[in-house]
Amino acid sequence: MIRPAHRQEIVLLPQIENAADVRYARVGLQQVIAMPPASVASLEQGRRDGRLWVAVSPLNRVVGFALMKFPGRSAWLDQLSVLGRWQRRGLGAALIDRTATHARELGHDKLYLSTYLGVPWNAPFYERRGFASVPRGEWPWVFRLQFMIENRKGHQPWRRTIMQRRL
Repeated sequence: MIRPAHRQEIVLLPQIENAADVRYARVGLQQVIAMPPASVASLEQGRRDGRLWVAVSPLNRVVGFALMKFPGRSAWLDQLSVLGRWQRRGLGAALIDRTATHARELGHDKLYLSTYLGVPWNAPFYERRGFASVPRGEWPWVFRLQFMIENRKGHQPWRRTIMQRRL
């Protein structure tokens, strides 16, 4: 089930992100594991603003989350994380759909994100859910800035892309 996050659950989300990121070691992206997770402050702000959703188990335990932001007034899926044992059950897709629905309700016609190329649970996963890469020459300045921020955090630019899904 997908629902808005509760205040007391915020502290769990960085742990979920870190645990979900461990699999990047299998594809040679150890630097992702070393990156700090979303901050509790940004997650709490997302919760207060109605931009943070969680996936919960049948026992109502949080097993994943999605956080949306609005760089340059564009709807942006900033973080999507699901614990390993709960992956491949449709929770990530449901979190994406919930984020897309909210973006559409706010009047957006596209949802954007940045992700890794060639990593099965990144660009190929998003392509199967209606996203397509945006050619670099078409990126607005705010996306270029977002990309530079991500590069400074350790993401390899040649392995990354920005994708969009029409809503």
